[in-house]
Amino acid sequence: MASSSALETLIELATTESDEAAKRLGQAIRACEDTEQKLALLLQLVDQRDGHWLALKVEEAKIALSDQDAVVLELERLAGKPQVPLSRGGFNAAIGHLVGGIETTVAKLLRDAGVNAAQIDTVFFTGGSSGVRLLRETIGALLPAARRVEGDLFGSIGAGLALDAQRRFA
Repeated sequence: MASSSALETLIELATTESDEAAKRLGQAIRACEDTEQKLALLLQLVDQRDGHWLALKVEEAKIALSDQDAVVLELERLAGKPQVPLSRGGFNAAIGHLVGGIETTVAKLLRDAGVNAAQIDTVFFTGGSSGVRLLRETIGALLPAARRVEGDLFGSIGAGLALDAQRRFA
């Protein structure tokens, strides 16, 4: 069933025959077709059991966007082998609310601890997401006096879990 805005556009087109209404109808039809194509690609992924493959491709793009302004996500396992251009700006817009939540949490932590941001002398970044430029810039702005130290972005979480397991089960 057409949405109310699509129905309104159809009614306007039928009653006024305006060029603007025809343009809006064309845009609505193209948007619907685009959505159907994307859904078909998603269903293809499910049928092929390629969800993990897609997650890994997205992770690769996330890592690349930490160092590059733009990357192309190549989805060679999908019909038509689509190539999706991605930009750091678009990535930042997509994750901005998540980084904002981390910023809010760190600010609350400082308040609750009664510590001024200027008193923090070192920030230790570890784990894959800590390589995201927007997160580093946000934390850097929140704690401008802090020296930035980087751990093993891809191995430190596993190493920490292994140490914890050793303490618990040894």
